[in-house]
Amino acid sequence: MPPGAASETLHTVISHLRTQQQSLLEALHEILSIPSVSMDPAHTADMTTAAQWLADYLRRIGMDHTAIIADDGHPMVISEWLGAGNTAPTLLIYGHYDVQPADPTDAWYTPPFVPTVRNNAMYARGASDDKGQVMAAIAALEAWLHVTGRLPVNVRLIIEGEEETSSVALRRFVRTQPERLQCDAVMIIDSTMFTPQQPLILYGTRGNCYLEITVRGPAGDLHSGTFGGAVENPFNVLVRLLAALQDGVTRRVRVPGFYDRVRAVDDTERRLLASLPLDDAALLRMTGVPALAGEAGFSAIERASIRPTLDIHGIGGGFTGPGKKTVIPAQATAKISMRLVPYQAPHEIVQFVTRFLQEQAPPTVTLDVKVLSASHPVLIDYRAGAIQAASRAFEAAFGAPAAFTIGGGTLPVAADLQEALRAPLVITGFGLPDDNMHAPNEKLNLDCFARGCEMIAHYLALLAASSGAQPSAP
Repeated sequence: MPPGAASETLHTVISHLRTQQQSLLEALHEILSIPSVSMDPAHTADMTTAAQWLADYLRRIGMDHTAIIADDGHPMVISEWLGAGNTAPTLLIYGHYDVQPADPTDAWYTPPFVPTVRNNAMYARGASDDKGQVMAAIAALEAWLHVTGRLPVNVRLIIEGEEETSSVALRRFVRTQPERLQCDAVMIIDSTMFTPQQPLILYGTRGNCYLEITVRGPAGDLHSGTFGGAVENPFNVLVRLLAALQDGVTRRVRVPGFYDRVRAVDDTERRLLASLPLDDAALLRMTGVPALAGEAGFSAIERASIRPTLDIHGIGGGFTGPGKKTVIPAQATAKISMRLVPYQAPHEIVQFVTRFLQEQAPPTVTLDVKVLSASHPVLIDYRAGAIQAASRAFEAAFGAPAAFTIGGGTLPVAADLQEALRAPLVITGFGLPDDNMHAPNEKLNLDCFARGCEMIAHYLALLAASSGAQPSAP
């Protein structure tokens, strides 16, 4: 097809998206109204309802091979359109329809599953993470199918229902049936931008090890007046163990071997990170802390992306109610996590931390370390053609090319997809840092949603052009 005709086709697709924004928001309202909370058994039926809604919608827009897989765990939706031919590239698009619990519900301005538009944003649990971003991708597919009757490239779409609970079923599916997901590039739409004007692509994500540490002492709670000083207090031991994990001045983790595999970052990558539109002042405004902190010798953006961390998330046991109770608790428990960077291996970190804690613990208590989750970090070559095409698509839709960084969070399935499919990962999204993901009053900026739809429409055309395939004229 002549370049002019291809350009005209894309223009028609974008125009269609703009005229259909109201109906797209109505569809988004419907899926957001379904309380698909994956970690709450009370919402099991809602998970099935949400998966069925998505499958029905995809079939309706023309995704001709759509199925719900519910062999084990919450159902996932797999859909594909492979009519572009063997010479066209295949894009796998990933997202998730499950959401976090809405607690505390009394902190919401409007009910979390009654989507409400105000101040140019849609408020509801899942609006930004991740139903709104999933619907942006589906909207782009619908626009191409409506205008031309086909897609510029082959597309596979997988929307899971367990991202918020570590993607157990999907990760097993990726490992055992990779042929059903074969592709030339993977677009993971589950992330944020810096600002509505500055898109972002992640060229990696940190991994994670989440541990539960339990110190046990007496067979039952004891009176501290009778036994204090003669019996070890598990809380005292636990606090000492936690304090020993990290240097109080440099903030470096003191566990031997912890840094052995940490990847050295060259000057080119450091300049890339330094160019990001996020400085210390902006971080202070976003977090509300009196001052920033972290590992000595690194900038704040480096600490939040290319360096590993250790954080305590909760300590439980003993007496925490009103008033006082002089008790030596039978046990004390802490939950900690470590964000891991390429090329740290979660199973090694678990061994290092467990050994260190065992060596530090006195013989007056017993120690148990339980692994609650473990995910590998991911590193991607941001110079890959599929990733640079996504940056150009952002420029077409948002007016600026994407910035690049390693994401501080963890996408459990990303490492599985990378290993099984050997295709470049385009990890991106249209959320904003203040979207309150996982918190009350979650929202999605409607301008970001509209431009996100257009970005994916542009991306499909750019992938086709890079391979020599061209979209058909309407």
